[in-house]
Amino acid sequence: MRRIGIIGGGQLARMAIEEARKYLAHVEVLTPEYPSPASEIADAAHVGPLDDYESVLEFAEEVDVVSCETEGASVEALRELERRGKTILPSAGILAIVKDKFAQKSFLVSAGIPTARCLLLRSEEEGSASVEAAAESLGGFPVVQKARSDDRRKGGMTVLRGPGSAGLIAAPSFVEEFVDFERELAVVVARAPGGATVAYPCVEMVFDARAGKCDSVLAPARISAAQCEEAENVSLAAVRSLCEAAEKAGSPATGSAGVFAVELFLTRTGEVLVNEIAPRPSYSGYFSIEACVTSQFDQYIRLLMGMPLGSPRLLSPAMTVKLSCGPDCGEGEPEYIGLERALAVPGVSIHLYGKRELRPFRRLGHLTALGSTADEAIARAEAARSCLRIVGRRPPARR
Repeated sequence: MRRIGIIGGGQLARMAIEEARKYLAHVEVLTPEYPSPASEIADAAHVGPLDDYESVLEFAEEVDVVSCETEGASVEALRELERRGKTILPSAGILAIVKDKFAQKSFLVSAGIPTARCLLLRSEEEGSASVEAAAESLGGFPVVQKARSDDRRKGGMTVLRGPGSAGLIAAPSFVEEFVDFERELAVVVARAPGGATVAYPCVEMVFDARAGKCDSVLAPARISAAQCEEAENVSLAAVRSLCEAAEKAGSPATGSAGVFAVELFLTRTGEVLVNEIAPRPSYSGYFSIEACVTSQFDQYIRLLMGMPLGSPRLLSPAMTVKLSCGPDCGEGEPEYIGLERALAVPGVSIHLYGKRELRPFRRLGHLTALGSTADEAIARAEAARSCLRIVGRRPPARR
């Protein structure tokens, strides 16, 4: 039995473990906290910081293959593990490129992948003056400021409408030209060692501006066949170029594999631009659990176990919506009210992640609705979500 190690203990690892059970795989996780969504169902849970060199090395000792649920893992430790002959999938080289958002953007430009232009801000201290100079070089305001690392405590991105805009990100960042898009799209790509690749149908995403996170995903996207084909081709090219770049930087070819979520913009002029790449299963592919022959998590486990890729064929239109509470959700553990009514809606499946702490807009689960048409899937998803309410439940006081 192959021993799989996943760095991260969140919902992505949890859903991967759920798929792994049908193959009798042994899965261990490294998690910064316990309990966590994945740690409660893993075969073993190791508690430690994900970005700590020694913690990652120690975790990897007893497993055959290591993967990451998050880009926050120690790249230096993963490189050392590769030098020792441990299989890292995707490779440390891939993670190094994508975890720094500016390095990832620079890679896309150098590889000839269509993307928005951007400029690195010289320093935090230079503040808005530096932003104004960058905006002028990119054609003027508005522009988008993005943090180089995915640290939501300091803000991930913000739109700057003009000189002196409030809300500058207090972290190392860069400025990107504002894209006037018609839709936000995504394509999940699964790539095996050796280059065999499959792409899932292009989906469209709707973001919650208050939370800064994706709220809903519709499969397939409501775009033309030609636009869908272009989105898939651009995504495949981006993943192939990413793997090639990592190999040129010294990562082994055995690590040029994994599940990748490529986020895209469809502009109002009909261009398809890559926004960013996540080297792991993603919310944009959650629909595949119910709606595809092989889910993105099944592909992920297949790759970690050295099995062939499955079919990504879409069986039914589907819509996934997040389950979270609003800004006034209260405190305590989440309590889910209305699950029975939601599950009574035809074609609906619900996934709860087991998170113990309630925070405003925190994603606590998702539901996916299938339908004979996209419109039917949308109507069923929204009907089911309207039945649900999430509130805080304080634990009973001790006597």
